[in-house]
Amino acid sequence: LSHIEKLDGKSEIKYEFIAKKTIDSKFDPRIITFYDPKSPISEQYRSLRTNIQAINSKTPLKALTVTSSSHSEGKTITSINLAISIAQDLNKKKVLLVDADLRRASMSKYLGLDAHSGLADLILDGMNVEDAILNIGIDNLTIMPAGKIPHNPAEILGSPKMANLISLLKSKYDYIIFDTPPIIPVTDAGVIGSQTDGVIMVIMAGKTQKGVVKN
Repeated sequence: LSHIEKLDGKSEIKYEFIAKKTIDSKFDPRIITFYDPKSPISEQYRSLRTNIQAINSKTPLKALTVTSSSHSEGKTITSINLAISIAQDLNKKKVLLVDADLRRASMSKYLGLDAHSGLADLILDGMNVEDAILNIGIDNLTIMPAGKIPHNPAEILGSPKMANLISLLKSKYDYIIFDTPPIIPVTDAGVIGSQTDGVIMVIMAGKTQKGVVKN
């Protein structure tokens, strides 16, 4: 509070808003691009954003798959922070973040969402896209939760309906980021990755073995 007292009235309001956002938000503390956009870690996510945007490709990199080799390497946290970073760009790109982990969906937990429908319902039940997406209060960013966990996720993700959905989403959004399961235990990430414009591999420094990454 001593710092607030030294600020003028206009800055004081801004300072209090940031503090309140930190206290009241249900977001996981590791969503650093939301809590502290000026931090060095947030800057690294902006560097990743810049590198993606700078890739010279004949096909625009609109749909991206994020995966890892094994569990607990940070792929979902990376997906969320990257999506927020792109949404914060001054170019105001429309971003859709999709939880395509239909086995151990965790995006809703990290974002504090009580989501009952999403991607799986869209494919299986013919739900409208508008009914399967959520606004979480961040400009330019929309979320599509995983929905109910099906018994055949790989078949759903590799279906013609999924391919049609990706084409539809690419016509509506500037970037679509698919958070998928690890690539070694299950085939889902490979199925989605073959339908998107690029794959981001998340590797935990000091933990993931080089042989596993090569595999």
